[in-house]
Amino acid sequence: MAVSSEQLAINKPDPWQDLRGKIVMVTGASSGIGWEFCIALAKSGCRIIAIARRMNRLKSLCDEINNLDRQENEGEARNPRVLAVAVELDVNADGSTIKASVRKAWEAFGHIDVLINNAGIRGIQLMMSLNSCFCFSPIVLGVIV
Repeated sequence: MAVSSEQLAINKPDPWQDLRGKIVMVTGASSGIGWEFCIALAKSGCRIIAIARRMNRLKSLCDEINNLDRQENEGEARNPRVLAVAVELDVNADGSTIKASVRKAWEAFGHIDVLINNAGIRGIQLMMSLNSCFCFSPIVLGVIV
């Protein structure tokens, strides 16, 4: 049985469709794609936990989000007037620091529905000169911890 493109278009889910009230934690939120994720998700009705190293940028992001139209963002959060919170964290931190930051993030809204692991590391070094822990800790350990 063939399916027409019109049928596919009707049944194709919108990626931002049913996100109202979801709590989304975004790492690497202080600039670039992470920042844009936070804004787009907040406009879709999500509460945002913005995580990065640069707290001043995170505060600017959260101020911008917290000033969005509040009618679009009514949900069942602990504090319905707060749409976004900032949590300072370097993804290269040790496990106990990461756990403490995740605990702080969790306490902001009582749970986390979605994690967007967007943080990365940068620097100009030859790949062969880096140890494997440095290269993979933001990717693997950040998820496991």
